[in-house]
Amino acid sequence: MQHKARHPLLRFKIIHYYIIPFIALVVWWGMLIAMLSCWSLQGHPVYAFMGYTDQSPVYISDIGATNLKPLFISCAGFQAIFFVGTLIMEYYLRTARKLQPYVSTKQPKFAIASIIFAAIGQLGILFVSIFDTNSHHKVHLSMVGVFIAGCFFACFFNFFNSFIFGNYPHRLSPDHEKVIFGRHRWSNVYMISFFLKIFWMMAAAAFALLFGIYMQKGNDDSSAIFEWTISFWYGVLLIMWGIDLFPSAVKHYRVRHPEEFDNSFKPYDGNEKDDARTISTYGAPTYANFDPNNPEAPNHTNQDVLSNGPPSTLVQVPYNELDGANNYRNYNQV
Repeated sequence: MQHKARHPLLRFKIIHYYIIPFIALVVWWGMLIAMLSCWSLQGHPVYAFMGYTDQSPVYISDIGATNLKPLFISCAGFQAIFFVGTLIMEYYLRTARKLQPYVSTKQPKFAIASIIFAAIGQLGILFVSIFDTNSHHKVHLSMVGVFIAGCFFACFFNFFNSFIFGNYPHRLSPDHEKVIFGRHRWSNVYMISFFLKIFWMMAAAAFALLFGIYMQKGNDDSSAIFEWTISFWYGVLLIMWGIDLFPSAVKHYRVRHPEEFDNSFKPYDGNEKDDARTISTYGAPTYANFDPNNPEAPNHTNQDVLSNGPPSTLVQVPYNELDGANNYRNYNQV
């Protein structure tokens, strides 16, 4: 009697693109923990350039202006590379159809804008660490502003892309039974992701506001607490971005191990033509009543999309007829 091999419920390629933001997370949180631990082990010192004002905890910038400045610079720069790299990788995966492709012609533009602002913001945090608060106080504060503004706009455009995915579920890949979970338009994972990101942004804005208010009032203890809070909260964003990239690792595994699944994914043979691959592999839309034997049929791109059909309802469509977001025509004018 033969027994079917048991496989884990969640199968994915372990080393894949989703680890990029997690590398940034480990470096960033590791730096914060190391700086806070060193300050604690040194006996909670109050530094001379602070005017010997009794304060607990001190600001991150104060610790970064001491002998830990090399740690601050190296970790800030390292995580900056992976922060921007995360957004670049998402853009690549979606345009290469290794992740849910963009469903609007505006989404790639928003993604590029997000990358540009992220680069500006991350240059800001790098200069924050280089121009320390002791020797270059005004430049230091200016770069903090650049960092905050750059990250805000990077998040704004990235989050808006999540909203577009969630607000137009009928444009998603047919292979998304686990993405859409209800009849309501917003009953999908992308909209949940959007609301979680909005919550993150609102909390970050509240922490930043309290940080500034307490600093203005001269309550450095409370101000520093919120600075440390928002710095650790920053890492939660990287976790959410890692989750955004995770489906690519699952898809990579499924495409290369089709024998473990229900033929939903077809392994790619480098010698076969593009039009022999299933729509679910590319993540392009499947159109109802489309006749693959008659690709010249008029107005087939204006037909309804099969949004929740099981794998058995998928049809094969010549890939060049459905060239990603650029040829969605009437569907993608968001």
